[in-house]
Amino acid sequence: MLNRLTFEELDNYLSAIRRASELDQIIDILHRQINIFGFEYFTYWLRWADTEEREPVFLSTYPDKFIEHYIANDFQSHDMVGRYSMQKNTPFRWTDISKIMPITKMQKVLFDDSQSVGMKSGGSVPIHGPNQTQATFSVCSNISDKEFNELFNYHHHELHIIATYAHEKIMELDLHSGINDVSLTSRETEILTWVSRGKTYWEIGLILKIQEDTVKKHMQRIFRLLQVHNSTHAVAKAIINGLIIP
Repeated sequence: MLNRLTFEELDNYLSAIRRASELDQIIDILHRQINIFGFEYFTYWLRWADTEEREPVFLSTYPDKFIEHYIANDFQSHDMVGRYSMQKNTPFRWTDISKIMPITKMQKVLFDDSQSVGMKSGGSVPIHGPNQTQATFSVCSNISDKEFNELFNYHHHELHIIATYAHEKIMELDLHSGINDVSLTSRETEILTWVSRGKTYWEIGLILKIQEDTVKKHMQRIFRLLQVHNSTHAVAKAIINGLIIP
């Protein structure tokens, strides 16, 4: 039976992510959560801006032998998931890629090799920013495309949320970006708190008795302060750093 995250379960996840001080802890937290959703493996790939001279961050629970095989055969140069992720803002299934991009011989080999170690079907969450960074969070399982698509379609919003929070924590661990120097006004805190509770800009305007355009202007300033590009990322960064309590 498919079940969505309760508020308490989400709060427990956020608390665990906040407390994490090492990448291995984040791997364990993410792995437990995707297993609850019904997925077997995950991978997270963070790519820095072109101006950065740092190695990408790669976290994974894929089988070790497959990762060694992947690196040895330079599959990263042929993997369409990361490339497609750079063009997307919302979660997508791997089966969507072939509808948009031609699949090469090497990509077919990668797909076949993935299936041989129990990774038949997968989907990904693209994450953009801050500072021109790009990340891809993927989940996969040893089930048919039909079964996976049903599971992914049901949980893709929750996957987007947990991936964004994990990404923000990973960025914090690696970048030490000075978020402690950022402060929100009382109005901005109110607005972002309501956003974290699922309210639209229009609904927030009614609650606070201000115009919807005013809410949007406040959110645009919040985006600039937190160096993010969307509401989900803004909420994640603000909660992790204690700027709001959802």
